[in-house]
Amino acid sequence: MAAIRYGIAGQPVDHSLSPLLTALVVKHLGLNVNDKHLQMELVNVATISDAFAWGYAGAVPEPIPWAYTRSVFNKFRTKALLNKAVEAAMQVEECHPNLAAQQPPRPHPQTTDEGLPTRMFDEEIWLNLTAPLKHQLDSGAVVAVDDCMVNKCVNALRWDGRGWWCAGVDGEGVLDVLHHHGVNPEEHVLGLVGGGGAARSTAATWATAGGRLHQLTSKRMLEDGPWSEHMTEDAPTVFVDFDRTCEVPAEAVLLKSSYEPMDGSLDDRVGVITTNGLDGRWLLVAQHLACWRRLWAPERAGDLPDLGLLLTRLLEAECVLASYA
Repeated sequence: MAAIRYGIAGQPVDHSLSPLLTALVVKHLGLNVNDKHLQMELVNVATISDAFAWGYAGAVPEPIPWAYTRSVFNKFRTKALLNKAVEAAMQVEECHPNLAAQQPPRPHPQTTDEGLPTRMFDEEIWLNLTAPLKHQLDSGAVVAVDDCMVNKCVNALRWDGRGWWCAGVDGEGVLDVLHHHGVNPEEHVLGLVGGGGAARSTAATWATAGGRLHQLTSKRMLEDGPWSEHMTEDAPTVFVDFDRTCEVPAEAVLLKSSYEPMDGSLDDRVGVITTNGLDGRWLLVAQHLACWRRLWAPERAGDLPDLGLLLTRLLEAECVLASYA
């Protein structure tokens, strides 16, 4: 029986790097789980009820192949290549110099609900949500550790053996990436493109941190929320794009939410994710670390790798997987 069952749910999910990040952090923390006790799956579904069905049933009706191995999870090819990639990545002990932080890490909020357990059950289920699921969860049977259900921006779930917990950490990830690059909310107006779950999470977190927001033309505009009093018509000085449509001045800091498979050496890949805006891998890694801190293993928050190191390891692991493509 798996000690941890991890899934990334939504559509599409075949190119998701979240399972690879999960394996990297499990290895970094030295959790006593091997590939028989860490079961991962791409949960290709369009509704939150189907995501929960995967949680209860333990499998999806039609598994889809992972783009990085061209095979489904829990088959020999994907298990073997994932292990090779993780082992190679763990040889990296320092972040790439071009990915280093420009200021010390910001302090992180503690999970406020004292009932959130440490890992104490034989089997747990951890689930990340992507589009179109983030706004769909609204259930009194799930305990939220933040305002994610109110703001309709849930992107992480945990079944601890007795009940479900949830969090929305996209906004915390955005703050961490921008802070990593020397941007602090109280000093900048955030130009926000998008109005979906990740954008709502970002708006709420940025506003709570004392920042102001300027919504740019988006496929879906933000509705009123706890961020409304922080909206401004002042020109933005930093940008976050959830729609893949934002064009900004060359000198501006732009964080994108999307990422695509890429080729090349580690240095080549570092160049790609730091040129013409910050690639979505930055946000993916930051929000993944926030999932561990806030929901999956808050008791190990102080032991997590920093953003630059985990991102470097992710790129190294991608290099290994690409060599077998």
